[in-house]
Amino acid sequence: MSEEQREILQMVADGKISADDGAKLLEALKTGEQKRREMGSPARRVKERKRQMRENKRISHLTGIGGMREIGRMMRGIVRESLSGSEDDEYVEIDEDILEDAGHLEGPIELGEGTELVLKRRVHRHNRNSGGDLILNGVEGSSLEVIGEDTPGIRLYRDNGTVYLKWNKGDLTLNVPETVDKIRASIMGGDINLNSVTATAAVKTKGGDISLSEVSRAFNAKTMGGDIIITLTDYWNEDSEVATMGGDIELSICESTKAEISARTLGGEISVQEGISSVTESGHAGSSRVSIDLSGGEEAPDLSLKTMGGDISVTMSGTEPAEKDAEKKRSGKKKK
Repeated sequence: MSEEQREILQMVADGKISADDGAKLLEALKTGEQKRREMGSPARRVKERKRQMRENKRISHLTGIGGMREIGRMMRGIVRESLSGSEDDEYVEIDEDILEDAGHLEGPIELGEGTELVLKRRVHRHNRNSGGDLILNGVEGSSLEVIGEDTPGIRLYRDNGTVYLKWNKGDLTLNVPETVDKIRASIMGGDINLNSVTATAAVKTKGGDISLSEVSRAFNAKTMGGDIIITLTDYWNEDSEVATMGGDIELSICESTKAEISARTLGGEISVQEGISSVTESGHAGSSRVSIDLSGGEEAPDLSLKTMGGDISVTMSGTEPAEKDAEKKRSGKKKK
């Protein structure tokens, strides 16, 4: 990737330009580079034109105009979904005026049934080392508690059934009670990990990975420059989606999972574990699609996986080779 391309992607990430404008600038940059190549020596121009004609013929044969348009639409869609604002962003924007009267989170606090938890942290431009990870662990009961000794200063504000938390730097680990119904989180420069959280989750990070383990509710995960790893429980049953730019997506489903899974990648590969049925593959050069129908002919939730420049893998959790299972049975008999 050239320096100019990195600068364009950074402007998109910083919100200075929209995803559509970023895609246009990247295309314009590509066109300019091509023109500069064509302005070389006569022999170079002839050679380049022949090469371009062969490449155009190959791409036209593989994709056609419709295929090229589809790749363009897909690229813009993934960039927009992983980097730009979305309808979920309004839930992670915290009004600074509201927080003027905010207190500080000092010790556990009780949260009522159906609470919405909003978490926000940004990296200051003058201090790029002020990032950190966000870890949320699902627990029983109704107490929200910060875990660890070296915790950042956290500002807290309550507004009816919504609790807002904001901090400026450092890692933050929270025990999230089962009384929380919704989580909205946005950070820059760190990873986000949710472990056995029973709330719906809309999470977003720039420059970090996202890991959602033992997922039981709806989720919306987006990142730039990171991987996304999802592990579903056998009672997950709600529409969900993930999108990343420059990272891989790993999805682990259960044998009982009912879903219609749509996986799309631009510049990567899609792999589905052997034994997962109802798999349909499609796409064009540089753009792959896989659909997995696990609905069993019944109404089932949609699960969308999208990445630009990364791979997608779908595997079945809780499956072991026959020889390993047999060995475990033999070991059990010996103990007896």
